[in-house]
Amino acid sequence: YTGKSTLLHSGGHYILSRIIKEGYTSEDRKELEFIKETNLKYFKNQEELLGGDIILLEKQGDSSVRQEIDYLIESFNDGGWEYVESIFDKNIELCGYSDVIRDEISDFDIMKDNIIVRVLNYELHKNELEDRVYRKIGDFVLSVNGLIFSNSKITSFFKISADFLKAWGITEDEVIEIGLENTRRLFPPRVYGVEYALKIKTITQGDGDYMNNSQNIRLGNLGEDTFVAYGTQNGATSFFYPGVKEKIAEMLGGEDYYVVFTSTEDFHVHKCSQNDAASLEKRLIDMNKYFPLGEMLTEKIYKYSVDTGELTEV
Repeated sequence: YTGKSTLLHSGGHYILSRIIKEGYTSEDRKELEFIKETNLKYFKNQEELLGGDIILLEKQGDSSVRQEIDYLIESFNDGGWEYVESIFDKNIELCGYSDVIRDEISDFDIMKDNIIVRVLNYELHKNELEDRVYRKIGDFVLSVNGLIFSNSKITSFFKISADFLKAWGITEDEVIEIGLENTRRLFPPRVYGVEYALKIKTITQGDGDYMNNSQNIRLGNLGEDTFVAYGTQNGATSFFYPGVKEKIAEMLGGEDYYVVFTSTEDFHVHKCSQNDAASLEKRLIDMNKYFPLGEMLTEKIYKYSVDTGELTEV
């Protein structure tokens, strides 16, 4: 289907822009990138054939959004058309935030508090990273983004391009450091022990604040503690917050340590003196097989050196 029609069930509220069927592909480069990005978002792969049916809607006089059709059918069965329309309303609302911020993006004084950093696997996202601002670390990147909207369930953002830096008059290193500080402020670093993973304890915002209360936190010897960022599913970014690497070294008795980024959401640390990097890498590769592709950050083990203050791929 390539034409446009109004969805009558919602009183002419939305325009049906396009339905793209499962298995669709294209020789057009931009269209192919759209397919791969859609697959990564909804179907956890990066194939060149669309992994399921997708609908694109436009709100009259406003932005457009896309959704997986199977998800909309499930939502309709759960709550009817009103529930389905609320899903699109929320997406349109987020697009509205984006439009406002984009209009103001040339003003650095307005934008500076809305710059954040996320971690992404480089190979999975290299197409969308073209002309974007990022710092490559081994096989993943610190990607610079503009924050649109965030609450306890969703974080919406857009990627920052090099052209923005020219308008702002700052360097890549400067914008990354600003972004990391903002991300730390918005999504503070936390560490949770096994009792939280087993749901023996309920997580509250103040729990696991190792940057300010490390004397009350004892790390286990098996790397079972999970380091995250409170309020976001991109918690592996927290390793790169100012002071975090050094604080973890202090908590481990001043020793070098391996970092295992188990997903974009979290990481674990292991003393080099008590662990073997090859064994950790094998466990990480095995673990990655059981999680969605879009959540994978790396298949490599990294080492933090106390003497140099550097993180290197093992």
